[in-house]
Amino acid sequence: MKIEKIDCRLLDASIELDALEEHLQLIENQMEHVQKTARREFDTYIRQEHLSQNNPEWHIAWQNYNYRIDSLPIFFRGTFLVALYAAYESIVTEIGRLIQAKQSHKIKINDLKGDFLERAKKYYKHILKFDLYSDEKVWQQIKMLSTLRNAFAHANGRLDMLNEKSKKKIQKWKKEKRGISTYYGYIICEANIVADIFGAVRNSLEDLIERYKHWDDQHGHT
Repeated sequence: MKIEKIDCRLLDASIELDALEEHLQLIENQMEHVQKTARREFDTYIRQEHLSQNNPEWHIAWQNYNYRIDSLPIFFRGTFLVALYAAYESIVTEIGRLIQAKQSHKIKINDLKGDFLERAKKYYKHILKFDLYSDEKVWQQIKMLSTLRNAFAHANGRLDMLNEKSKKKIQKWKKEKRGISTYYGYIICEANIVADIFGAVRNSLEDLIERYKHWDDQHGHT
């Protein structure tokens, strides 16, 4: 029986993307579990204390319950976006280094100025002569990820701690009903926008990986 040779190039990157997809599903499942647990605890407390909506304690407990539920996306989905951006940055950097080595360039991606996406776009286009992405709409979602990642990584999702440029972007997405909202000054990302961003990042990286492999084959992969 003939055994097909496994292409191990950038296998770690593909495994990382699979793990992130599983991570996102676990996050959504855990949020649902926490919501059910919190509601059960609220109902138990109300029953044991014999409270009704006529009691101030009922309203305090209800506010605490709602705050707990409504703040879940800040800390669950926010941390996922940080991890997703880290994966994007590391994979783009790795592929850039592989092409750089084969082309014998001395300039590295970190030698350029700007934030990572600016540097990566310039580096791939002007130094490597290799397209970083194939779809402009996908690129816009990756830029959205970058903004959200910075908000959660550097400000823990607090809108008031962001610079004006980032604030305006987030407020614009909120008005456009893109799946972004705010809660007591914190940025809330709905499940749909996080899933859309993940899908865009994954598609872009998988496309980049396949194009790199094709390029590598044409340039003497061994």
